[in-house]
This record gives sequence, structure tokens and C-alpha cells, in this order.
Amino acid sequence: MNTTTSIIAAGLLIVTLLPAFGAGQEIPNPGTNGDDTEQILIDFSNTSAAGWQIVNDSVMGGVSRSRLQMHEDGYAVFSGTVSLENNGGFASVRTRAQSPVDLSDFDGLSVHVLGDGKTYSLRLRTVKNGRLTRYSHEARFATTAGEWETHKLAYSDFSPVFRGNAVRGNPGLNPEAILEIGFMIQDGQEGPFELSVQRLSVYQVE
Repeated sequence: MNTTTSIIAAGLLIVTLLPAFGAGQEIPNPGTNGDDTEQILIDFSNTSAAGWQIVNDSVMGGVSRSRLQMHEDGYAVFSGTVSLENNGGFASVRTRAQSPVDLSDFDGLSVHVLGDGKTYSLRLRTVKNGRLTRYSHEARFATTAGEWETHKLAYSDFSPVFRGNAVRGNPGLNPEAILEIGFMIQDGQEGPFELSVQRLSVYQVE
């Protein structure tokens, strides 16, 4: 099994995540690498798909399909087909750190993606009272077909959800203990989809 390594390049601390983000590594405080305000969590040019798990609506009887593959040009491709049959309608992929990662020094996450015009969710799960929460926090971003673009998602953009519904009490996101990160397509967006992801970072607003 490969282990996490750190590489200093272009003024950024690039954490190579094998098999999952933040495995055994502390995220440095902002500003420790020059004037950069972004720190890369997952750089798909330096990692693999081995630590990622597909979770589709088949867990609820649906028949949607998806996969995550690495492209030779250094990015991951999350693709498949969403079906609304059997009350289905979502596909997702996720990865988990070996232990909770403290990202509280930052203001949010950013994703550099090549989309297909559909809307996707970035989903986080955290640890609360020593246990992984049953619910996720998600923030959605709409892609432009055929264009690489960066979406910045502030922590305040993330809402708690469980099986597609808002969580009672609206518990806020705890960036001090993030254990799981993933992408999802949902909302009845039936048919084929393809989201390419080059990197996922955390950022701080100056």
C-alpha cells in the first residue's frame, strides 16, 4: 500500500493522497508557503483512484451506475449514467482519511473541474462526539459544458442533508474534523454524466 507523501512545488504544499486525503498529515497554516492562500488537498496528477468508493442509488434499489477512472493527462473522471428507475436518481464517489483532518484555518474548499453542464455536489462528513455523522454537509455547483473552471465553496455554503432531506436542527459544518470528501450527482438529472476533477483545495480569503 502506498503512503502519503508531501511535495513542495510552485509555492504550494501538495499532499499526495494514497489512498485518501489527509492520511496522517496535518494541513499547514495559511501563509507558510509565501503569499499563496490555497492549499491543495487532492492533486489527481499525483494520486490514484484506489482510495475512492462508488456509492450509487443501488443501496436503495436504484440502477444508476458510475465509476472513477484516472486520465493519462493527470485528472480523475467521474462518469456514468443516472437512472430514475426504482425510485433511484443519484450516483456518488467518496474517499475517507485515516483520521479527522482539521481544516478550520481556511474559509472553504475549491474544486477545479471540467463539467458537462450539469450540477454536482461536493459532500463532506465530519466527526462529532467521536463518531462519524450519519448525515453529510453538501454544497452544489453548476458546471459549464466543455470548460475547465474553478468553483469556490465557502463553509457557509454547505448544508446538512440525510438521504436527500434537510437535517433537523440544521447542525453547522465542523471544519475541525473532516473525515470524508465526495462528489455526487442527483436532483433527477437523468442520463449520462461526466465530471473531470483535476484538484481539490482549501482556500483562505485575504
